[in-house]
Amino acid sequence: MIYQKKLAMLACVLAFIVILLGAYTRLTNAGLSCPDWPHCYGYLVAPHTKAQLETAFNRYPATPVNIKKAWTEMTHRYLAGTEGILVLALVISIWGNRKKDSLSRMMSFVLMTLLCAQVLLGMLTVTEKLHPIIVLLHLLIGLSILSILWRLFLCMLSRPLIHRKTRSLWLWIGLILIGLQITLGGFVSTHSAGLACIDFPYCNGQLIPALNWHALNSDLITIHMLHRLGALVVAVYFGILAILLWQSPTERRIGTFIFILIALQITLGITNILWLRPVPIALLHLATAIGLLLITITVLSSPQKAPSSPLSQK
Repeated sequence: MIYQKKLAMLACVLAFIVILLGAYTRLTNAGLSCPDWPHCYGYLVAPHTKAQLETAFNRYPATPVNIKKAWTEMTHRYLAGTEGILVLALVISIWGNRKKDSLSRMMSFVLMTLLCAQVLLGMLTVTEKLHPIIVLLHLLIGLSILSILWRLFLCMLSRPLIHRKTRSLWLWIGLILIGLQITLGGFVSTHSAGLACIDFPYCNGQLIPALNWHALNSDLITIHMLHRLGALVVAVYFGILAILLWQSPTERRIGTFIFILIALQITLGITNILWLRPVPIALLHLATAIGLLLITITVLSSPQKAPSSPLSQK
């Protein structure tokens, strides 16, 4: 059981790194730096020697080699492959465990299904030339894999991190809201709408710009403003949730942590716009959103005590 817990924790950390590295690959326009899959210009490593570069040019004359970006893409593939091996090892260990745990087995089955879908989407991301929907699905399945790995890790702990008094409904709503907001963020990223508005709280000088809901898949300002609206809803909801959690002694630290994450996320979001989306800030913005997702899963997965806090009596 101890090695399973360590394996699950390692898989979680690596899944988190892979997601951030995938975002870095997108932000630095390195997603198609290797025009083939799973190779890179026909090689298992990014071409870098003179002979390899000449061969790569002959094979793909329309796609000149950028060594730095090619190594970024291949590093992402190597780590994603390693994560897949860890997930497979974890699933095998769960099913080989004599102690039958129906919840863990069910989650491991879902995990393997998502992993197979993720491999397919990784290939399609390259072969379909970074189609926005495919890239978005690739991100969301990666986040789903991380979430299930984290839930499995929590199941393997000898005792829960906290004992909550909050009703599950409040937390499920929060989980859905943060999931939708991350999806909107991915939609903004895959459509390159992050700089559609370059000021805040205005959008190119207008407090409420004209929105074209009929062209949601192509109107960048509408996509950007939809993400801003989602951020407002999430900030208000989690802010209230944090305040109510803070009133319960057993949940006070969690409430404080959520409040800090929300404040940080708002600051990073505004900075992202005003500083024209610097890569480190954009990555921190994504990392904070993932942190909020995982902390919500942590609280939701914790055993519930008898209701006594103001929140649980709602």
